[in-house]
Amino acid sequence: MTWQPSKPFVHQIGVFSVGFVLFQAGCAAIFGWDIHAPGMLSENFSKAVPPVHERVALYLPEDLLAYTSQDRGGRTADPQTYHVGEAFGPMLVEGFQQAFDEFIFLETAPTEAILKQYAIPYLVSVEIKDFRNRVTWKAHAVSMVTETVVFDSNLRRLGRFEATGTSGAEKVFSKKGGPQVNLNAALENNVSAIIQYLQDSMRTGTWEKERASE
Repeated sequence: MTWQPSKPFVHQIGVFSVGFVLFQAGCAAIFGWDIHAPGMLSENFSKAVPPVHERVALYLPEDLLAYTSQDRGGRTADPQTYHVGEAFGPMLVEGFQQAFDEFIFLETAPTEAILKQYAIPYLVSVEIKDFRNRVTWKAHAVSMVTETVVFDSNLRRLGRFEATGTSGAEKVFSKKGGPQVNLNAALENNVSAIIQYLQDSMRTGTWEKERASE
């Protein structure tokens, strides 16, 4: 029996345990702010990132999904806990589903045998390197830096790059759901930067050219 991928193709190895985070409004607590982003991409994402015909696998390490930050953003700001990973993980999965016709989500650590079994030419893994929060009396800005590593079907590294997603707005903490929406925007900008770089590199054959010159 031959394997016939559907279009768009979405395959999942293991149980998909990454769930979308429900939007939580009114997260101010007695001892500070507990901030959960909606964890969903906006309509603008599909306009900015059209899909390409490539087969790509995504693996997310556990520490990315569990990543939180308690950077309060300033000495006079209230304590703040940003639940970054629980939103960023689902947004990455959603983004890859939209950006690549054939998408495989790997829940378990990838092996060369799995990559060859599913004929995966590109394996992508993402790590959060830094998260910054800045709070002033009039504005609020968050930024996140990620490092993405791309492997081929033999688990040889093709490339490594950093991406930054930022978002800033005024009087965020005076609005219901303001910090959550601002965080979500920064995460979406990071997802967009990652995927656009991947698509451009695949389209131009960047990694193949670099390998040929070695």
